Amino acid sequence: IDRQALVDAILESYGSPAFSMVDGLPWEQPEAKIQDADPERAKQMLVEGGWSDSDGDGIVEKNGMKAAFTMVYPATDSTRQNLALACADMLKAVGIQADMLGKSWDEIALLKHANVIVFGWGSHDPTEMYNLYHSSMAGIESYNAGFYQNSTVDEYLDKALAAPSFEESLPYWKAAQWDGTTGFTARGDAAWAWLVNLTHTYFVSDCLELGQAQIEPHGHGWPITANIAEWKWTC
Repeated sequence: IDRQALVDAILESYGSPAFSMVDGLPWEQPEAKIQDADPERAKQMLVEGGWSDSDGDGIVEKNGMKAAFTMVYPATDSTRQNLALACADMLKAVGIQADMLGKSWDEIALLKHANVIVFGWGSHDPTEMYNLYHSSMAGIESYNAGFYQNSTVDEYLDKALAAPSFEESLPYWKAAQWDGTTGFTARGDAAWAWLVNLTHTYFVSDCLELGQAQIEPHGHGWPITANIAEWKWTC
């Protein structure tokens, strides 16, 4: 996946490539990032894993099973639809078929444990990592929708929650992402395929100074008015 291409073409450069849901935050493990946009390496990995296009239809298979899946996105969200379509094109180039399916959130609730869903996440709270990756959260609402389980990751996440201070929890949050051997990020189990971070955009009067901006979470937990005490008129 060429994440920078997704940012440039779909987000019109209002965003950045994402390799986890904690990019740029104090608990990010920078060593977990991968070199993306390498389709030739992707093809090589498929071959090494025993996948080949034996029938010449452009899709690789292994033991009679096609490398194909359904990618479901909320039908009312054009950004997620475009991200899904672009990713499908990138996957097709290496022999993987992703079929698109736009659904309502009510319908997605019935599909999310058996299909790839274009979700959005991001929080100012590191415990979101626990919710998305700890085995105890498997199948609970939209958390850990893929029923991911890694006992080593569970141990790191448990130790992070049990740490006596925020500073002492950071090494465990980072190790859960990648400890040099395993982790939940793309360097390890790749339990989620993170694509992009969105830059939240607003229309603002030229006469209004909004103060210092910061990373905003997904959803509505941190509105633009959070720092309203810093706002000032300049004309």
